[in-house]
Amino acid sequence: IGDEAVRDDPLVRDDLRRALLEEKGALKQSLLLYERATLRLRKAPASDEDTAPGQRRRQEDQATINIARKLAHLYNEEARATLVRDFANSNTEEAEDLLLQAHRWMVLSGDSSNASRVLLNLSELHARRAELVSNDGAGGGQSCPLSEERYQLWLKCVDCCEEAARLSDNALGRREGAYAHLRIGVHMMVQVPWQQGLVNSKRTESLYELADRHFGKALRLFDELREDREVAVCHFHMADLVLQEQKFPGAPPLSKPRLTSALRHARRSAEYWERGGLPQFAKDFIASHIRIARLLECQQRVGAIAEACEHLSVCESKLVAQLVQLPLADVENKELYIINDGVVKGVAAFRREMGRACQSGLRQGEDVERLKGLYRKVLRNEPLHAAAAAAP
Repeated sequence: IGDEAVRDDPLVRDDLRRALLEEKGALKQSLLLYERATLRLRKAPASDEDTAPGQRRRQEDQATINIARKLAHLYNEEARATLVRDFANSNTEEAEDLLLQAHRWMVLSGDSSNASRVLLNLSELHARRAELVSNDGAGGGQSCPLSEERYQLWLKCVDCCEEAARLSDNALGRREGAYAHLRIGVHMMVQVPWQQGLVNSKRTESLYELADRHFGKALRLFDELREDREVAVCHFHMADLVLQEQKFPGAPPLSKPRLTSALRHARRSAEYWERGGLPQFAKDFIASHIRIARLLECQQRVGAIAEACEHLSVCESKLVAQLVQLPLADVENKELYIINDGVVKGVAAFRREMGRACQSGLRQGEDVERLKGLYRKVLRNEPLHAAAAAAP
């Protein structure tokens, strides 16, 4: 303002302004006065005549638009404060109303960019509300069954992102929409091993089909945005989704087309982490190849388990060959590896997975002698194939 006496007055200091408004009940009165000042936005547009009254009307309209924009920001700020204050108590209705008001006034003032940002805040509110339902209903070691009501909250999250993209001509909202689809897919995927479909829903699609659809949309959007890392994440989850479905009681064996598709997703994910650098993305590289091995186990033929173990052994040798070139002090995430005499000898997760696969095959009684030989090498931390054995 330029007036030091007013600027330094404790009644208008920013750090005390909110307390003043809440204690005196002035916030609602302030919003009401702002709304009264913006009534002209709902009336007929100003005349385009090049006259003094017309120019004055246009100036008044511009002032009104500025007031409407200020009103929208007030609603948005109050919504964010309400979320911080009341979200732990599940009181999100007031925040939603405030965000809707903020969006309305942003649109009326012609501020499409900030209207899109408000929609993204509203999208996050719906997502957090859906997650809150899951946490509140969890019990007995399992997450809360996914219901149609909760799924509708997730769909509102996506709708807000799509509307934000439309308002901003795709400048905002597309990336958030892709993450929303990915988020929904992951939440559905964790339910797939024990839940067939949505609770209290008339949908005919299974939970697997819905999750696969959302992963597919996320994959397409991230590909359009050239987000290669997130594309690899989507490929990983789409492969893992197939494995999660196999955990459902009574699940039929994987058909060859679905197995081929899942292997393609898993391999594309693994290829990205390998291109990015194995020491840096070692965890992702390991997780992707474990998915590939588990999918190879799903092949309906003798020798599938041995093939899965040999695949892991080749990947282990490839990772170890790069790690041994580094000083041990420079090796990150040492807990991932088997280290003897200061040298990385193997990958713990690969060895555990190979041991589990061999035990499973021995219980089935197929290819017993070959699996016994592989299992002995696994327990001794020896390489399973000739190329690795010949390596220094």
